[in-house]
Amino acid sequence: MQKKNLSKFITIIMLLAVLGTVGSIPFYFESPSIFYKTGLDKIMLRTGKILGIFTVVLLLIQLVLISRFSVLDKLWGLKQLFHFHRINGLILLTLAIVHPVLILGADHFVFFPFELKYWPEFIGTLLLLILTIFIGISFWQKKLGIQYKPWRLFHKLMAPAILFLMVVHVYNVSRTFESGVPFYTLGLGAVIAVCLVIRKYLK
Repeated sequence: MQKKNLSKFITIIMLLAVLGTVGSIPFYFESPSIFYKTGLDKIMLRTGKILGIFTVVLLLIQLVLISRFSVLDKLWGLKQLFHFHRINGLILLTLAIVHPVLILGADHFVFFPFELKYWPEFIGTLLLLILTIFIGISFWQKKLGIQYKPWRLFHKLMAPAILFLMVVHVYNVSRTFESGVPFYTLGLGAVIAVCLVIRKYLK
């Protein structure tokens, strides 16, 4: 039992370490948009970026939780992993909603113009809408009268689309991820996500 609890503790520490590491990216690899910010505006912009990055990581964690790794199944149990999956979905949706609020708040809620050059921001808006619908349907599937098989098919089709849009949005919305460590970190996350999706579909 002690060994199992230690393994759980190590798993949690590893997750926190990952979040702490990726959360430091906006500090060490600042985008030009933050250079001209000061005071509260700078704090809001940086915090918004951090929450956006956390959303990506937690979305990747969602895939891990449903990938049926025997190590995790034995350590936590299927029921607990499913519970984590639901709670994690709510957390990442909350972060995804707060993320643009802080970003816009740093610019005093001056919305970006409806121009083609702002297409990454529009992708982010679309992604937030899809994510809200996706998680909302997942939580209230039975109350909405949706049968399990159509819901499961919807889940399997939309999850890869959300991941794809997320990577496209993150890479293009900020120059932080254009090169260097952030670029390779995003690339590694994308590769892991693709491998997990393929593994899930094959199983």
